[in-house]
Amino acid sequence: METIGHKLDHPQRIYYFDELLFLPGFAKRSPRDVDVSMKLGGFSLKAPLISSPMDTVTGPELAAALALCGGFGVIHRNCTTEEAVKMVEETKKAKIPEKYNATAVKDSKGRLAVGAAVSTSDLERATALADVADLFFTDVASFHNLKVYEGTKQIIKKTGKKTVIGNLGTKAGVLYAVKELGKENIAGIRVGMGSGSICTTTDISGVGSPGPVAVEQAALALNELGLLDEIPIIVDGGIRHSRDIAFSFGLGASLAMLGNLFARAEESIGEKVMKDGKLQKAYWGMGSAEARKKRLALDRYQSSNKSVDEGIKMYVPIEGKVEEIVERIVAELRVTMGYVGAANIREMRDVTEIVVRTAKPPEFERTG
Repeated sequence: METIGHKLDHPQRIYYFDELLFLPGFAKRSPRDVDVSMKLGGFSLKAPLISSPMDTVTGPELAAALALCGGFGVIHRNCTTEEAVKMVEETKKAKIPEKYNATAVKDSKGRLAVGAAVSTSDLERATALADVADLFFTDVASFHNLKVYEGTKQIIKKTGKKTVIGNLGTKAGVLYAVKELGKENIAGIRVGMGSGSICTTTDISGVGSPGPVAVEQAALALNELGLLDEIPIIVDGGIRHSRDIAFSFGLGASLAMLGNLFARAEESIGEKVMKDGKLQKAYWGMGSAEARKKRLALDRYQSSNKSVDEGIKMYVPIEGKVEEIVERIVAELRVTMGYVGAANIREMRDVTEIVVRTAKPPEFERTG
């Protein structure tokens, strides 16, 4: 097989969320009757939303607030092991007001459920978290890496903890991961690389797999294995609107991990600052200079001695409490699902028809 002269003959087209559009389907029910619940590692989520394990997003306050609303929080790992354990324990100690009894995601002891990010090269941290966290989330930019697989196997063997693996971005990567780790050990697959609002990996390296592509690649792999309904795909990165989550569901995902949107919550762990006359939150990538200053997240990337920043810092407006953000996203998801005729998330991939925009829509002046 020739290795030169074929790669650009028929290159694969890469799509971003803003290029996609749903065609309307046969609406069989009103948006309020649409079911957006989904399962993750044995937990039933009323809202298909997971918070990103970033040190400007998910601490115990946000994780608890999200669990009360039916979502799932993941404590970041850019801290000491003791601090991570404490944050998980603090989340579980949060009280559950009566009004959340129907939506709260709980563990077997009736406490709020919470996940924890783990490094695949830190078995000691994973062992310490195993007794307190409900699920592990591997926290690496690219999971398709020999040392990452080896480290993940050790963690699973030592702790017996079901794990959300990732990030992955290709069919080959997902097929290899399931083969190497075993479907029984995988709670979900987190997909997407380089498309987050504060991620500069693709700009620097030229490597990436944006959300729509990563989701479809993972769905193709799991469908081939007969596991598409068994292992949830979690889209991660590049989500700016609720419709982006809906597009992901139409392509095969069933859950969405949010960083930027949850960074805007009152309960996010990001520092409040007054900027341009408005109260905002600091938000940065886990490969940014700010995060790397702590020197506790360097093994997120393939070499511990790397000195290249792969993220930036920005400020985002505070848009309300977690509950308000979740309610808005879920309501907008239901509207989309109503238009395309999907009764639930699983139906999204079967009934939706997605087309690619060939031009931007015309702009109209709107008054009033």
